Amino acid sequence: MFKLLKKSAIDSLIAKTKNLAMSSRPQSGNSSKPATPKEFDASQMTLAQASQESLAAESVDGSSQSLSMPSIQEQSQAPEKEPSSRTFDMPGVLSIRIVETRDLGLAPYPPIGTAHGRTEISAPLPYLVLEFDKTEAMAWGKEYKRDEEDGASSSGNKVLWNFRANFDVSRETDLSITVYQKNVAKLGDMPLGTVKITPAFDQRLQDEWFSLMPVSGNNANKTGTPQISVGQIRIQIVFRQTSTDATHSKGLSVDDFEILKVLGKGSFGKVVQVRKKDTGRIYAMKILKKSSIVERDEVQHTLAERNVLAKVSHPFIVNIKFSFQSKDKLYLVLAFVNGGELFHHLQLQGKFKEERAKLYAAELLSALECLHSFNIIYRDLKPENILLDYTGHIALCDFGLCKFNMKDGNKTNTFCGTPEYLAPELLLGHGYTKCVDWWTLGVLIYEMTTGLPPFYDENQNEMYKRIVSEPLSLPDELSADLKDLLSKMLDRDQTRRLGTNGAEEIKKHPFFAEINWQRLNARKYRPTFRPEVKNAADTSNFDEEFTSEAPQDSYVDPSQHLADHDQNQFAGFSYRGDPMGSVATGSLMSHAAGGGQQGFPGSIPRGSLRREGNLRRWE
Repeated sequence: MFKLLKKSAIDSLIAKTKNLAMSSRPQSGNSSKPATPKEFDASQMTLAQASQESLAAESVDGSSQSLSMPSIQEQSQAPEKEPSSRTFDMPGVLSIRIVETRDLGLAPYPPIGTAHGRTEISAPLPYLVLEFDKTEAMAWGKEYKRDEEDGASSSGNKVLWNFRANFDVSRETDLSITVYQKNVAKLGDMPLGTVKITPAFDQRLQDEWFSLMPVSGNNANKTGTPQISVGQIRIQIVFRQTSTDATHSKGLSVDDFEILKVLGKGSFGKVVQVRKKDTGRIYAMKILKKSSIVERDEVQHTLAERNVLAKVSHPFIVNIKFSFQSKDKLYLVLAFVNGGELFHHLQLQGKFKEERAKLYAAELLSALECLHSFNIIYRDLKPENILLDYTGHIALCDFGLCKFNMKDGNKTNTFCGTPEYLAPELLLGHGYTKCVDWWTLGVLIYEMTTGLPPFYDENQNEMYKRIVSEPLSLPDELSADLKDLLSKMLDRDQTRRLGTNGAEEIKKHPFFAEINWQRLNARKYRPTFRPEVKNAADTSNFDEEFTSEAPQDSYVDPSQHLADHDQNQFAGFSYRGDPMGSVATGSLMSHAAGGGQQGFPGSIPRGSLRREGNLRRWE
């Protein structure tokens, strides 16, 4: 979780140091009634049985994966509905069955012949992606259903799915479903329709038809004209509370997960891809050795990450599902975001077009604004700490360097971050405020649009001097609005820097004039780039140096067992969506709010990551 330097994208230079979606009223069907075996067989299955059926259904072309699909349906100019996020006293499982769809607007395909006097259509079956609490599942249609009344093949009208999936529930959130048609006219996958549903969570069956609404483009429906349904989907939903007081207090252990792949390694442990055995959901698990954390005096930063993740829920911040510990290790279970690091994609392309960089910058601005509203400074923004999800939206991750209790105007002096991104006030030891995050966002925007940080130098000390004193150089190819934004965000005087009065003044800058911030936070903007991801178990966007390793838990030498007084530092680490698992409560707060060492120009800032070639280290 603690990182230092940059850029194998510049290998020769650098040898150095994770909504308005129509409230989904039913078209028809049985609304909220007790589940029976006839209505919903899955409700009578054991969780393991349902999970295995779900995995079998997903295994051919997809599975669950991280971070939410866009909640991108629009209807009129009503205010965007804030996502529900009520915390449960006890966790449970949401079981979903997709029964069928009808009246989908599938693109026409040529007929391939006739059978029994009926025309057979060559259109491939559609697929859909379900998202619940930033965890996804993917399913393909099973078969086209014939209309018994007219005897015609209704390839675009009725598709049978019979797909089941289970989702871990630690808080009440919406369920989003988007239906796609594969590779339409070789232009890529086409979204056919989407729906957002608020489950009842009352352990009674919901069996309903829901309207699918059009998936908006980035410039769609700005007039607010009500949109017409583009199809219907029949869904069965039931929530089951799985924990009693006894099992809840017992908590999770690593034995509740199957380790699938190694994603990265660091001095504190490793990050692995796991499947939760009872529900079959795919997650990323950080395994951290307590002895290494204590030895390096990094307890407070380790707890800080857990606390931020437990406290904050935001569409562009990776979320925590569970945390637990053993005698020797800490385990953080997070949404698995398998689109890869922004760093990886920036390496491949060199730089991004302004349109693409603008959406990333806007989503990051929204995420940082959320952290600031909790009086948290992020302090380590860089491409390595930004993941892309399945749809191309960003997910901010790695919160080990966050600083708590930073109200407006408060200053801190801890020397931490990544050298290329350090603000001048931090280097000069003048103390810094929340405004330090706007400097780093400016550096990131500059790097995304030009290919390098603005003051980069191979020599670290020279780079520090350039950050403090060298005039900002803005390439001619940048637009006038972008140049103006960068000159104001990279103002060395933090009292004049754009954002010193809050994120709102950055949002009002002409560079972001086309951004509707409600639509952005509802994930209604479709990214221009979507990562190549086959399914939730796909790790192709991670370094083969790690994914080729044998997947197993970290080994701890018996001589490294901690004494009881050291164990006490990790009291309260476990989390399963508990109402009291927030940053503001419990013994963790006293650890996470601490400062850290101060630094000076020429030194290595605390908590940064060294890159060696293409090596990605999770620490």
